[in-house]
Amino acid sequence: MVELREIEQIKESIKTGRVPSIYLWYGEDRFLIQEGFQVLKSFYFTMDPSGGGIEVLDPKALSPAEIVERANTMSFFARRLVVVEEATYFQDGQTADLDPFLEYFSDPNPSTCLLFIAESVHRGRKFYKALDRVGEVLEFCAPKRPQEWMAWVQSELKVRGKAMDTQVLSGFIEWVGHHTGVLSQELDKLVVFVGDRTKISMEDVQAISTRTIEASIFSLLDAIAARSSEKAIKTLRDVLREEHPLKVLTLMVRQVRLLLGCDALRKRGGNVNEVPALLGIKPYEAQKIWQQSIKLSTKQLSQSLVECLNTDVALKTGGGDPGLLLEMMIIRFCEGELA
Repeated sequence: MVELREIEQIKESIKTGRVPSIYLWYGEDRFLIQEGFQVLKSFYFTMDPSGGGIEVLDPKALSPAEIVERANTMSFFARRLVVVEEATYFQDGQTADLDPFLEYFSDPNPSTCLLFIAESVHRGRKFYKALDRVGEVLEFCAPKRPQEWMAWVQSELKVRGKAMDTQVLSGFIEWVGHHTGVLSQELDKLVVFVGDRTKISMEDVQAISTRTIEASIFSLLDAIAARSSEKAIKTLRDVLREEHPLKVLTLMVRQVRLLLGCDALRKRGGNVNEVPALLGIKPYEAQKIWQQSIKLSTKQLSQSLVECLNTDVALKTGGGDPGLLLEMMIIRFCEGELA
């Protein structure tokens, strides 16, 4: 898996004493970047427990020339870590004079690790190519497919000395959501909750972990597909205890539109692998939406979208109690015709 490989690569460079003089880390998963940063900082803290060998710089406050000056500063300690956070030098449209960096790349300070952390990069830019030639680039991406998410959580459980059955593992991810940072925090809570017990159950998850609204919306639509108005209303009321009615409705409209998109794609002979690009969603979400769309007819989905839009108008014009309006909408959903 990408995210584990990158962090293990950082650990390996530390173990072998080959921390690059020039580093670039970027990617969509800020939690994993912070995990890697903690690993790297721990190494420098072993040489200087005061943290004097670590300097974090703001590129908005300092010019490239000033950052290079900091990187060239000699230290009383063996190594220094100079971090440039939120670096935008690798994107289109930036106007900073990058020549000082290019000169530094040709002769970097061997006692300094200059680490750039960026949200995204343009690999075609001259500056990116120059760094890539002399330094090391790591991309931090969250897992994409369901099996990758399960493997990631399993690795996190192993580190904590805990375990989950496959069904519980899948249920935990659905309950908490597909965010590495949130999953990690919820695992920490579960570790404290179960104490010395090794295996974590779904009852433990439901007792202590925070359920995402997205997971609740999926459960709500599953209940609608099964024509279980009682279960659907209960799920709706649980969600409304935590979320504003308009937010709940907005997410339902989004979900129904995605379901209609999958329904249309399937009718013209498409498959689930086309869904992410077509609908602009992640692969793991595409799998869930695709499976759920099979349970609902085109007619019910179309009627549901109309009901959502009518309820939206009623909510925004004071057409009644918000909770009651949503409950009436759900009841009409459950009474709709299934294929």
